[in-house]
Amino acid sequence: MFAHRGSSFLPTGVVVLGLIAGCQGAHPARTEIDPVRGEGRLLSQNQPADIAVAPVQNESTNPEAPVDLLRQALAKTLVDKLYSPLDVGYVDGNWIESSFRGTPAPDGLLVVSLTRWDTSRLVSVGRVEASADVFLFEGGSTSGRLLWGTTVKRSIDLGDGRGAPRGPFETLVPEAIQRFATDALSLLPVRDPLQAPRG
Repeated sequence: MFAHRGSSFLPTGVVVLGLIAGCQGAHPARTEIDPVRGEGRLLSQNQPADIAVAPVQNESTNPEAPVDLLRQALAKTLVDKLYSPLDVGYVDGNWIESSFRGTPAPDGLLVVSLTRWDTSRLVSVGRVEASADVFLFEGGSTSGRLLWGTTVKRSIDLGDGRGAPRGPFETLVPEAIQRFATDALSLLPVRDPLQAPRG
């Protein structure tokens, strides 16, 4: 079962056991990633191929958080890891009661809750603070087995090295989103294309 935090899907009794720190370029960029949940299941059985990326839930305090951009960036990152995300329009057309009801069902469902999206320092120094809960379920519903999941917190530095953003606002947000999506799925194992999902 899953505990409710807002409308996030979190495994009951999850305890944060450690953090992974990262840095980017000349400016420290804090990255904290909870230990992966369910990775053993993903690696020990046939890996999913077709993934439905659910509409990203905005659980942040920012009503303008770019959840659609994040969904697209997640799909792109899945492709980079040799998964096959379903077309977003196709997913939305078969999205009923928070699950994919199309036929055939996808091999996996990626559910993401954006829990923080703070751009208050983006215009002044080029920094975004973001966090999200990320879970991959078997099949097309959160009632499926949890294959993989994590929580990522990211401080994204888009500064020019002189205390200012290195570009206009409209270019910084897509870059921040793509960086965050890449980090959010950084611990997701690259799919072995020679493995077929279990039928």
